[in-house]
Amino acid sequence: MKLSTKISLFLATSGLFLLSAAPALAHNELIETAPAGGESVQAGLIPITLSFSEEPLDLGFGEGNLIAIADAATGEQLGAACAEIVGTELTTTVDIAKSGEYKILYKTASDDGHIATGDFLITVVNDTNYQTETPGNLCVDANGTVISPTDQEPLSVKQSSVGALEGLFIGIGFIVLGSVVSAILITRKQKREDYKRYE
Repeated sequence: MKLSTKISLFLATSGLFLLSAAPALAHNELIETAPAGGESVQAGLIPITLSFSEEPLDLGFGEGNLIAIADAATGEQLGAACAEIVGTELTTTVDIAKSGEYKILYKTASDDGHIATGDFLITVVNDTNYQTETPGNLCVDANGTVISPTDQEPLSVKQSSVGALEGLFIGIGFIVLGSVVSAILITRKQKREDYKRYE
């Protein structure tokens, strides 16, 4: 058999192997969300459903496959993160009363070990004066155990407005300090030039 023929057969066999292995190595992708990103929903118990290209890897309730909701303005996560696996979907229910923009965050594990994360925004309107004492995700396992946010690493962390303000003041301080130092150096240089001129 000629060398060129052997090379052609090898490449063809390798290509078929890669094509057959591709589906097994594919990562899980988010296909659809309900509510859709940017959609407005009424305050109350809001079902959240995320549809994926493949069934997520079941790591146990509150572990690996998570959905959380956070205040879009502050980043503060409301309640714990959790989700039920139903076929290729992750589902949960969030309890929201306050009107405003919210971020839905998710984290999911594939059977190839890949971890996918993402988020999208929804808007909540309250035309019914709905009230709740426990805003956020409702995370209760099959045994009735409530998952606490303190038992998890949050998917979203509240932004510190004080820290941002301090950063602004520090930046202004550096600018002012730089201006003062420049002015002093220019003044000294001018004095030296004047001194040399009158020597």
